[in-house]
Amino acid sequence: GVLAWTFFANSATMATGASVDNAALLKNVAFPRVILPFATVLFNLIQYLLTISIFLPVMLLWYRVPLSAVMALFFVFLVLQVMFTAGISLVLAACTAFFRDTRHLLEVGLAVMFWTTPILYQVNQLPEPIKLAIYLSPMSSFIIAYQRLFYFHQAPELSVWLIAAAYAVGVFVIGLKW
Repeated sequence: GVLAWTFFANSATMATGASVDNAALLKNVAFPRVILPFATVLFNLIQYLLTISIFLPVMLLWYRVPLSAVMALFFVFLVLQVMFTAGISLVLAACTAFFRDTRHLLEVGLAVMFWTTPILYQVNQLPEPIKLAIYLSPMSSFIIAYQRLFYFHQAPELSVWLIAAAYAVGVFVIGLKW
């Protein structure tokens, strides 16, 4: 959960500077501006995959976590998370071009999102009224899916699939349009 969160948070944070920090480049060279936020997501995705490639074998061997067929669903949720993260990055890059305080507001938003995302706790430990709020937190469906796949060796529930797909596709489309 922490690795997936770090990928998202670093991509979002770096995206706030994608357009503003490269203003000279944007003024002098004609290329699609959408490339800069995508580059930040791709950079962080490569770091995430490198970290996973080291952490996963350690987890499997050291903690004696057995391989299971449902772990292959990780790649489906990874694609959904990349779509979601790219969409958020596009929106944040555009917002920062007009509102420089976006970076500072993002820091506060990420802090709130961290605690409303079940990274350090499991959703099934929470009372029912709080569960709905946690499920609706944007990163929760991805983290819950990763917990189900690697810790419980189960496929995520249909609701987790639907929420993750809705966030991924919805935010990606909004980001492209924005």
